[in-house]
Amino acid sequence: MRRIEKDREPACLADLRGTPGAAWSSVYGAQRQQMREHAFKEQHGLCAYCMSRLPGPPSAEGMKVEHFKTRALSPELVFDWDNLLGVCLGDVGIHDGGGDHRERYHCDTYRGHLPREEQRLELNPAASPPDVRSMFSYTNQGEMRPARGLEPAMRASAEAQIEHLNLNIARLQRNRRAVIDALRSEFQKKAPRAARVKALLELSSTPEGTGLLPPYCQVAAYYLEKKLRQLG
Repeated sequence: MRRIEKDREPACLADLRGTPGAAWSSVYGAQRQQMREHAFKEQHGLCAYCMSRLPGPPSAEGMKVEHFKTRALSPELVFDWDNLLGVCLGDVGIHDGGGDHRERYHCDTYRGHLPREEQRLELNPAASPPDVRSMFSYTNQGEMRPARGLEPAMRASAEAQIEHLNLNIARLQRNRRAVIDALRSEFQKKAPRAARVKALLELSSTPEGTGLLPPYCQVAAYYLEKKLRQLG
C-alpha cells in the first residue's frame, strides 16, 4: 500500500454538499466520472488498496470511487474528498478463484461482503500519520504482512486492513511475487551496487511521462529499500 497525496477536490463535491437532501445514490454519471478522473490522476493509475493497475481512461467498467470510512458508519464524510478513494473492481468478473468470495474478491468488493461492524478500516492511504508505507512489509513470496516493530495497536490495525480487504488473495500474491522475482533476477545477472539499487528505487517511485506509476510499486520500493540497508 502506498501513500496518496490528495489533490484539490472535484468541483462537483462542493455542489453536492450544498444540495439539500443530496445522497450518494443521487450522484449522477457525469459527477461520478469527474471523481473517477480525479482519483485516477492523483493515484497515478493505481488502486488505492492493492496497487494493481486501474484501466485507463478511467470509467465505471474499470474502477470505482469508494468511501474509506463507510457511508453507514460515517455518513458525515459521504462527500469528503479525503475519504474518497479510487479502487479496482476487486476481481469482479474474474473467475480464476472459483465461486467463494473469499477466494475471488479483494479490496472494497471483498469488504462489502463483510458484516457492517467488520468493515471498519484504520489506515487511510490518503491520511498521515501514520504513513501506510511504513505499516506493511512483503515477503519474497508476495505475502503482505504488518511491518516489523509496530506497536500492538498499530499491528492490529495493519492485520485488520490486510484481512478486511483480502489483500493476500492468491492472485495478488502472485502479482507481487512477480515484481520481486523480476528484481531478484536483475541482481542475479549482476551483483547489486548501491547506485544501481537507488536508480531502480527512483524508477519504481517516479510516475512515467503519462503520470502512471508501475503496478505494485510499493512492493518494489520495499524490496529495494531493504536491499540498500543490506548493502550498508
